[in-house]
Amino acid sequence: MRKLKKDNIAIIIAVTLIFAYIFYQCYSVSHIKLETQTAVLSTVYEKIDATALVVRDEHTIDGAPDGVTVACVSDGDKIKVGGNVAMNFSSSKSAQNYSRYSEVQEQLKYYENLEAQTVGQVANVETIDDEIGGAVNNYVRSVNGGDCEDIEQKGSLVNDCVVRRQMIIGENVDLVSIIQDLRKQADNEYSSSKPESYVKTDVSGVFSGYSDGLENLVDYEKAEELDAKTIKNKLQAVDKTNNKNEHFGKLITSYKWYFVCVVPSEDVLNLSDGQKVDIALKDNDDTVITMQIVSGAEPAVNQKETALILKSNMMTAKLATLRKEEIQIRIGSKEGFKVPAAALHVEDGKKGVYALISSQIRFREAEVIHTEDDYVLLNYDPDNKDSVRLYDKIIIQGKGLSDGKVYT
Repeated sequence: MRKLKKDNIAIIIAVTLIFAYIFYQCYSVSHIKLETQTAVLSTVYEKIDATALVVRDEHTIDGAPDGVTVACVSDGDKIKVGGNVAMNFSSSKSAQNYSRYSEVQEQLKYYENLEAQTVGQVANVETIDDEIGGAVNNYVRSVNGGDCEDIEQKGSLVNDCVVRRQMIIGENVDLVSIIQDLRKQADNEYSSSKPESYVKTDVSGVFSGYSDGLENLVDYEKAEELDAKTIKNKLQAVDKTNNKNEHFGKLITSYKWYFVCVVPSEDVLNLSDGQKVDIALKDNDDTVITMQIVSGAEPAVNQKETALILKSNMMTAKLATLRKEEIQIRIGSKEGFKVPAAALHVEDGKKGVYALISSQIRFREAEVIHTEDDYVLLNYDPDNKDSVRLYDKIIIQGKGLSDGKVYT
């Protein structure tokens, strides 16, 4: 009998839990909390997605077979014919000593420049305070931009201004002693860190310390003649390469370089050879390159796919490392309000969205000008009082929405 009572209690608890779960699900479905999104203008692009191969006029550079080779230029630096690209050291210790020597030289240059700025300087604290404020603002913008080299430069300028202010107000900053000490350090370090030889170039160009071993994958002189089949084969060859860096670096001897890719012919119907388009890198859409279409935008009739050849004369240290890239060819743009497709509704036969205006739900007419898988772009018409307005709080999730309903 006691056992039966325990079984009944267990059954009652199980049934109660089931009903509680059902009630919770029903409540969740019928009581969806409003979620809103502020209406701000966004730009979306009509684009062609493609996998592109980079073709450059580039030549590998090898270091010394023995010892240690260290670059004496930075990525992106221009090198003249016969210029020094790297230094050869007998051992890693010698290379480390030279690195310390270079650091001391940089510090020495910094303080000598600072000393030159302070000679005969008028003691105006307000002026230097304005300079500090401007330098700090530039530094903050650099940090937001994420360019490490620019951040370092802007940080140094802030430090310059602060030191100069210290000197103006009479704080003891003995630049002469600092410079003398640095010169002694430089003399001591250099005596044990001289390079044994230099790596020189036979041609002029832009240096890059990155080499993937694919510099000769495509004949640069024939880049504009590549067909779709050849491009596909070369892209497959990239996948089969281990990208082992067997070279010290490379020299890019022409600013002109190419993106070559294969795209459906129907995608280029609105393009023409010679036209300029913007190319965005998929893994970093902040990097946008304006390129010219060399060929492929005017395919033959009944041609299913085309070899699209794009060229650019812009070269940077980052662009010098690209090889196989997922790109977006931007062929047009539209501006409007970007909202989830689920935010669209139909009321009285009109398409639009609901907006929360001072705790009241209002229906805003909306014209869809662009559609993607999960969002739509709505036209911004400032002259139409019934359409979506800037900074409206568009309802993107809610239940039982209707024009005029008060939400509390």
